Parts: sequence; structure tokens; C-alpha cells
Amino acid sequence: MRWKLLLAVVFLTIILWVGYVVYAAVGASPTVRASWGYVDEKTTEIWVNANLNRPLMVPVSVDNLTISLSGIPVAQVKRFDYRPTGREVNIAVGIENYNLVRAIVEYLKNGQRGTVSVEFKGRFLGFIPLSLRVSEQISEDVLAYLNFRADSKELAGGLIETPALVETTFEWAGEEDGNIVLMAHMKFYNPNRFPIPVGNLSFDVYANDIKIGYGETEKSVVIPADGYGTLDVRTYIVEDALPKVWVIHVKNGEVSRARADVYLDITALGQKYRVKLASYEETVKTDIMGSINRLLEGMTAG
Repeated sequence: MRWKLLLAVVFLTIILWVGYVVYAAVGASPTVRASWGYVDEKTTEIWVNANLNRPLMVPVSVDNLTISLSGIPVAQVKRFDYRPTGREVNIAVGIENYNLVRAIVEYLKNGQRGTVSVEFKGRFLGFIPLSLRVSEQISEDVLAYLNFRADSKELAGGLIETPALVETTFEWAGEEDGNIVLMAHMKFYNPNRFPIPVGNLSFDVYANDIKIGYGETEKSVVIPADGYGTLDVRTYIVEDALPKVWVIHVKNGEVSRARADVYLDITALGQKYRVKLASYEETVKTDIMGSINRLLEGMTAG
């Protein structure tokens, strides 16, 4: 009969342990904080620290936790410091910058649709394998946020007005020599009483003094008097430049400087003009880490 007593003791121990885990988890009220870790062109680390009121007493370890976008691994847990009897958990998540760029390319290539997957592998009690995979379809029209505009400008003492850029839409156009290629459809309005031939539109885009893109027209168009015309501009985004810009952005406290000069070649009243249609220069600020911490705070509140 001793084996029955032994089973009863084991069963009672498990019940008490589960009860304690539930009690500890509910009353743990963890303080969780994330911060930027080591950052270079290849890797971005996010450090997460959690302080618990009491130990969880859950003997679990993490062998691998990977996040993928469009089938490309973009982030994984590099370090997981946790002891069942401890009150602090430290996690380092490593983002592969170039893989993230490749994943974004695949996302655009697939019509701005993709899959985010999280795969977890670990062990319970040191030998019981744990495995979990969760996937979610995403579809966000990120190119819709790129909508450039510019007002008309007077030339020749007010006799001529440059066409106004009223709308810009982008679509995926492929890859060339390590560049993302987007086709920009730029809709112009001609306020003059005569048609305006537009020969060329060109621009260079810089972020943190690094050239990240440039554009050139496919062919010239004639914008009718008091009418509209669309200029197709082939736009190139330099893929290898994006991680370099990202490093500076993070190290500057999530602040970047972006600038672009847009030039337009037109012919009016028998004269050719090269006009700086627009000059953009602005400070780009993000609050990615703040958003992560607000998310973590919301998850652990109450």
C-alpha cells in the first residue's frame, strides 16, 4: 500500500505547486521595461527586464524563440536569464537588420501581404519538450503613406506658373542591382492657359546624410492648359543604405534628418526651365521603444 501513499504525496505536491504558481503569477505584478541594446548595421538588440514580487517556481527554459515575416527570420531571443527561484527575468531580443529589409521587400513583392510567425521551443523540468507556433496574416498598405504634394511657383515675373503636384501614389515595380524599385505616379495640375511639356523630373533623397533613394521619369508628358497630367517616376530605394540609416536613428534617440530636392524640367513660351519644384527637409521622430513599453505596461497592468 506504500505506493498508493507515495502517489498521494506526489499528487498533493503537484496540486500545491500548481496552486502556488497560480497564486504567484496572479500576484506577481511584474515591472517590465524594454530598452535599446547593442545596435550596429547587422543587428539591433532590444533588452527586456522584468522584476517580480515573488518567484514563479516554474522550471522552464527557452531553447529558441524566432519571429519571422514573409517566411524570413527577422528576430530571435539571444539571451533568456531566468531562475525559478529568482525574482528577475532578463531577455535580449536580436533583430537581424538585413533580414528585416529582405522581409519588407518580400512583403511589397507579395502585394503588401504577408505572414508574421512566432515559433517557440523550450523545455519544462529540463527534459520535457515544449513547442508552439503561432501565425497571423497581415495586410497594411504602407505605400499609401507616401503621398507627396507641392504648390505652383511663379516664373518669368508671374507670366508662367509651374504645375502643382496634387497627388502621388506608389506601386511595387521590382528590384534592380540591390535597389527596391517603386513606380511613383505623380499627378500634376497646370494652372496656365497653355499646355506645359514636362521633360524630366528627378530627385535625390537623403536620411542622416546618407543617400537612400533617387528617382527619374520614364517619359515626358504634356499637361494640358487648366488640366491634369500624370508623370511616371521610377524610384529607387538603396537597400544596403537602410540599416546604416537605422543605426544612426536609434543612436540619436530615434531622431533622423531627412531631405529631398525635387527638380522639374519644363518648356513654356519657347523657353526651357529647370525648376526646383520642392525642397523637403524635416526631422523624423519615432517612439518605437515608448510604444513597446506602453504595450508591456498594458499587458502587465492589473
